[in-house]
Amino acid sequence: MRKFPTRLGLLIPWALAAGCGASVTTAPTRGVIKTTKGQACEKALIVFHPTDSKRINDPKPLAVADANGSFVVRTFTTDDGAIPGEYGVTVVWPTATEAEKPKMSLFGDEGSGGGGPDRLKGRYGNPKQPRIKVTIPKEGDPNLSIQVEE
Repeated sequence: MRKFPTRLGLLIPWALAAGCGASVTTAPTRGVIKTTKGQACEKALIVFHPTDSKRINDPKPLAVADANGSFVVRTFTTDDGAIPGEYGVTVVWPTATEAEKPKMSLFGDEGSGGGGPDRLKGRYGNPKQPRIKVTIPKEGDPNLSIQVEE
């Protein structure tokens, strides 16, 4: 039984190294999401889906808009941006009544998100047929503008 922890100790670093491959660089990406009438889409969940079939299993960058509609994209860690490339963008903009707002969350943190039906009625929620497409350049995009019809 003493050898098992030793063997396991040798396997863990090897397994971690095997999954590291080439390093992936993200580009800082931030922007604003509003309706075509100029209303900020507070608490909208924005997900970036790579359009290149070779990247289908890549992590999906995402963001949640604040009260002004501003968002900062994350892929691996907070505010790290997105891997440069072409994306189809999905948006779900949850509604919540005033009584429900403090209880709801997109990610389980009290007060950090929203919930309820999609104000966009699913029109922007299909990753296979995205209505919004963006390109994230290698240097990133500090002024990404997304517009949706409510």
